[in-house]
Amino acid sequence: MTFQLSVDPGLNTGISLGFYDATTPYRLLGRWQVHNGLTGFIAWMDANAGTLTGVDEAVVERFVYEKGANADISGVPIEGVVALWAHQSGATVLWHTRFDKAGLTGYPPEATTKAQRQRVRFDLLERFDMFAPGTENDDSNDAICHSLVNLKNRRHAPTLRMLAGGKDSA
Repeated sequence: MTFQLSVDPGLNTGISLGFYDATTPYRLLGRWQVHNGLTGFIAWMDANAGTLTGVDEAVVERFVYEKGANADISGVPIEGVVALWAHQSGATVLWHTRFDKAGLTGYPPEATTKAQRQRVRFDLLERFDMFAPGTENDDSNDAICHSLVNLKNRRHAPTLRMLAGGKDSA
């Protein structure tokens, strides 16, 4: 069994914890929405040290600078904290960008705004009882999306079957 932490860092950081194995698709164990950037994330790590014991890998959204964009770099120090924790604990870090989330479902042509594309991803999470409603949970929902797209990209067969078959195959 592989335990996977997923972190969508920022001023508001989404975190999820799940597991999978050779016959089991991704299963969500917990989710958190952490506020106050780096300070809040470090406090969360301190409070959840026992939860992190035994985590094998961490999927982390890495900041990508876009020229001309209004950049929020508050997630960058959190990336460093996760990398250090992984190094010290023996976990593997699997880096993603925010663009990787699109690989989870693809988007219909009419989903042209960020909110519309987010809704497509969150509808998929809802099919598997992994969605938490409200903007308060957007980042933790995105963390779960990162876990699922990571396993999809790695061709994890049980998760692929779950995603293809809908809720009944979960």
